Amino acid sequence: MRPKRLTKNLAAVLASAMLFTGTGITVLGAFPQKIEAAAVKPTTAFALFEQRLQKPSSLGLAQATLVNRIGQMTQLEANLAVLHLENALKAYLPTATKRMNAPVVQLNIKNIYTTGMPMALARSKVRQAEVRVVLQDLEGMGYKLVQDGGFVPALPYKNFKVFKPYVSKDLQVYIDLMATESEQPVAAGERLMVDWYQVIERAVQYEDFVQTYKTSNRAAAMTEALVRAKRIVFNGTPKTPLFDKKTQVILEKAAIAYENTLSEAGPERIEGSRLLTELDDFLLLVEKNGDQRTQAVIDYLNAL
Repeated sequence: MRPKRLTKNLAAVLASAMLFTGTGITVLGAFPQKIEAAAVKPTTAFALFEQRLQKPSSLGLAQATLVNRIGQMTQLEANLAVLHLENALKAYLPTATKRMNAPVVQLNIKNIYTTGMPMALARSKVRQAEVRVVLQDLEGMGYKLVQDGGFVPALPYKNFKVFKPYVSKDLQVYIDLMATESEQPVAAGERLMVDWYQVIERAVQYEDFVQTYKTSNRAAAMTEALVRAKRIVFNGTPKTPLFDKKTQVILEKAAIAYENTLSEAGPERIEGSRLLTELDDFLLLVEKNGDQRTQAVIDYLNAL
């Protein structure tokens, strides 16, 4: 039967959902749109950064320039610079991934890898020169090493936090959200990597961003993140499904986490959130169907 809405102190989670103190997403699949600088003479710092951003080989130098000179830029330039840096890293990511996917690279890393190993340490430990070159190049461009099935390069959003004092509020929030997902992804290798409380928390945070910063340059990216997060909320992942594969009964831990979240949120907060409203309706329906994933539950999920 449906568990009671037990008390757990999630007030900080939900009350601060609009603050988004950081912990991404696997990296967002959507390629972020690029915005153009205003028709004013750019500062020397911004012009130098943009110049160095033009080639993948100088991505690392461009990042160093931004770290050291962002304080010399206007806020508009700082916003543009951070967005352009992310765009450039994302633009080269398919090539970086292809380079790292070479069998010799994967095998060499596998032989020396330990969880959380930095790119620089992996480079120092691999034996073959051609593998060291690949890792050195990607490290210099600013990518980090992660394990997601195989070994792949990823954007180190935690490093973007140094830019927060210089950019607008929406980008501050965006950086925190992406750093959270980057450092502790909700899912990896089709397996849930966080508890069910964090599953719903992340989704609520994405929804709050979309509702609060409708005109943000990253609103579309956060909308796509919300779609993915919502899918996990209501279904789990292939290797960590929300409903037991044999009995089709909802996982008790998930049901309790969701009930506690709704209880802490309260009626007014639920009413103001489409996600929480749908979750509340979903749990009521599951309860009416004996806590099982019946056809009625499937039909509800398909209609979301």
